[in-house]
Amino acid sequence: MHLTSLTVENIRNHVLSHIEFARGVNVLCGLNGQGKTSLLEAVALCALSQSFVRCSDAALIRRGAEWAQAAVAASTDLETPYKVSVKVSLRERKHITSSLGKRLTPQDIIGEMPLVVLSPDYRVITAGTPEDRRRFINSILSQASKLYMEHVLTMKRILKQRNSMLNSMKLGMPIDTVLLDTWTEQFIAVSAEIAVRRWEFVREFTEYMQHVYARVSQNAESVALQYDPHSLPKELFYPAPNIADIRAEYSRIFERIRREEYRRGTTLVGPHKDELVFSVDGGLARECASQGQHKTLLIALKTAEFEYLRDLRRETPIVLLDDIFSELDTKRAANVIALLESGAQTLLTTTDERVYREYVAYRHSGEHALFAVSNGVISYIAS
Repeated sequence: MHLTSLTVENIRNHVLSHIEFARGVNVLCGLNGQGKTSLLEAVALCALSQSFVRCSDAALIRRGAEWAQAAVAASTDLETPYKVSVKVSLRERKHITSSLGKRLTPQDIIGEMPLVVLSPDYRVITAGTPEDRRRFINSILSQASKLYMEHVLTMKRILKQRNSMLNSMKLGMPIDTVLLDTWTEQFIAVSAEIAVRRWEFVREFTEYMQHVYARVSQNAESVALQYDPHSLPKELFYPAPNIADIRAEYSRIFERIRREEYRRGTTLVGPHKDELVFSVDGGLARECASQGQHKTLLIALKTAEFEYLRDLRRETPIVLLDDIFSELDTKRAANVIALLESGAQTLLTTTDERVYREYVAYRHSGEHALFAVSNGVISYIAS
């Protein structure tokens, strides 16, 4: 997949900006706060229906404006044209239009334009909370499988309804216990589906991750990834998970904790509490890994994500690199450059023009371009 052009209106400090990209590496250079990352956010809005920066849609809208919009023109690896535009508003629901049709939902466009994002903020994947790691796995699998994305959305909807009823019970309000049991049954069914797919993903993805990590670390240490399904015995997943057995186990667990859930007013078990466990040389990465190992692991994870999505979707993802070279030493920067040589179109932000001269123009054999971004205005510099 590659972007031909991007048009943004009222996103952050961009009033109206248009940019036409090279098929290879595109470097967006400028001081902090000038609108470089905003352009990457606009691409993410068109691919994922939201920014990769954790913020509300309203936060994307330029101060004083009522709405913001991003639109891209792109082509698949087979040169099939693809267009998508996403408009967010302070007063209306999100409006999505693409080559697939009008009045679309986020589920309709996620995965159509595969995207891999690497940002210093993503260190939370290995060093942050279980929620950060669940977000990581959900992001990959939602782009890889619309069925998985549907299961997660269904799970969240049921969880909201179930928690509302449990909280009412905690407060002493009367509830329909038959309806609560129905929500529980539906929650168990979709939770089992999610658990099986997450286990399969970890099994598939680990091979990608270990292969890439060995390459970028030059076999300095070994890494592993494990799926830790909340409250479910791991024995249920070996040698292969049986969805009927997992449903039955969930049913036994929910029956056992019924009174405790009534007392606490919330759902205590399920995929919303799962964990991914990264380890380096046998030690938990979040506890034992050095700062350098976390950086290497993050590069390996994102490179593996790129290769995994490319193989699964049979489409080359677009890569967004947001100000990462300021965080990396020469050795790790070289590993990122190897990703640029994968054939993927890359959009890279930096405050230092030397990144373009030394890492892109000097080393990259494909098409490339340099743009300056200043106060929401884009200027073409070189190619």
